[in-house]
Amino acid sequence: MNLEYLSRILYSPVISDVLDEIGVHNHALPSGILPINPNYVVIGYAYPMYVDEANSLNPDNPYKGLIEAVDSIPEDSVVVIEVNETIRGRTAVWGELTSTAAMARGARGAVVHGLVRDVNQVLRLGFPIFAMGQTPYDIKGRGEFKGHGIEVTVGDVKVRVGDLVFGDINGVVIVPKEVMNEAINRAIEKVSKESIAKSELRRGAHLKDIWNKYRVL
Repeated sequence: MNLEYLSRILYSPVISDVLDEIGVHNHALPSGILPINPNYVVIGYAYPMYVDEANSLNPDNPYKGLIEAVDSIPEDSVVVIEVNETIRGRTAVWGELTSTAAMARGARGAVVHGLVRDVNQVLRLGFPIFAMGQTPYDIKGRGEFKGHGIEVTVGDVKVRVGDLVFGDINGVVIVPKEVMNEAINRAIEKVSKESIAKSELRRGAHLKDIWNKYRVL
């Protein structure tokens, strides 16, 4: 799958539409998860992680779980981090150094159901991050990475290793790996139809006629 090509021609609403058509209705992550740069587009294979409250801090290595999780990131992956709601608004779980390390592993971006930090530095890196917001608070003593390469649930959407992640300014969509090829092929076809429909609308065609002809809206 040519991820670079797909990142240029697709957008999350069209993928959402085809997933609805296929019957996968729970596929969009919570609407507050947005890119730190509105121009960012991310696409890759999910590598989920889970962060919970810190309850067994090792003073000699307080970042043990985080280090193990980041060092395990596969190439072409999008890190998807579910954060326990009790600390979701209390600490950043991702920042500049984790982004730098993830980029070196070949990751394509990170999606965080929580907060991040070092935003200016990450923007200079050009590493696509999607998150609920920002804070200067460090994870040490507040949160702890308790799992990676596992299934997580973000909002009401299950995310597993190898599912396809697509995010842009509209939000983040998860495409289950079982329907990935069908969904992407349908999305490409729908984009092509929408392009033709837009051309005809610009020339004065009525929306009713475009819908009847192309079944896109």
